[in-house]
Amino acid sequence: MTHTLHREGTIDGLKKDFVVFAMPAQGYNVPGSGLKLQRFLKLAKLFNPVNIGDNRATGSLAQFPYDQIAESVADGSIVHAVFDNVQSVIGFLRKLKEEDLGISITVSGLLEEVRKCCKEVGLKPHTVNLSLGIYGKKEKLASDDVREVTTMCGHGMIGGALVLDMVDKIKRGRITPEKASQELCKLCICGIFNPARCAELLEKMAKV
Repeated sequence: MTHTLHREGTIDGLKKDFVVFAMPAQGYNVPGSGLKLQRFLKLAKLFNPVNIGDNRATGSLAQFPYDQIAESVADGSIVHAVFDNVQSVIGFLRKLKEEDLGISITVSGLLEEVRKCCKEVGLKPHTVNLSLGIYGKKEKLASDDVREVTTMCGHGMIGGALVLDMVDKIKRGRITPEKASQELCKLCICGIFNPARCAELLEKMAKV
């Protein structure tokens, strides 16, 4: 799965953005995976994720309570937990290693930071996917700062014009960066959006 792979931003900004997700393998361990995926989300809660999601049943924390999302997970779901700091990722991976759920786990983030997390808990990555950037008519794209927000939704459900509208409302005092971030988060229904990082980005854009 590569929908969490193409997040853009600065090194400092991306150090506050990690997605850990779990998925069963079709034709191998889908039957009975629902309970394991529910356990994944319940373990994630111990480490204060800024967002979670189930790409099949519900949505993200901007729409539904944590426990409702976790309890709705079924066989074959793909579930996500988003963290804004490396220590939470390390703690969560350590817990997942202890439980050994038998489900494929993927961590998205800066490669060196993810490597450090794995080394800290005694895990060796099986596979590494890299984003090679953008090719083509880049002048057609939204600005760099807007793409830092929109690329946090890997399925492209957040439009650049909406991001700019939120920035304008923040400048006018009609909405806070945190509230604007939550509104954008609702559109990323699989739950990989990082509202904590988004609020910081929106606030920075509104000051320009």
